[in-house]
Amino acid sequence: MENRKKRNIGGTILLVAAGAALTVVGFMFIPPLIQKYGNKAYKASLKREDIDFDDMGPEIVTHETTEEE
Repeated sequence: MENRKKRNIGGTILLVAAGAALTVVGFMFIPPLIQKYGNKAYKASLKREDIDFDDMGPEIVTHETTEEE
């Protein structure tokens, strides 16, 4: 009985240690990797040929107020 209890405690300690390690990896290492590769994917997805910056100028939009009574 005691041998089984010791093995059970060892397994519990192992599970807690593995959970703690996965939590540390999830909070410390994964977010910088997501940011790094997410930025690369976003920049690669931009179509630079579609935007013509030469003809870009200020755009004046008229604002008409309508009063409904």
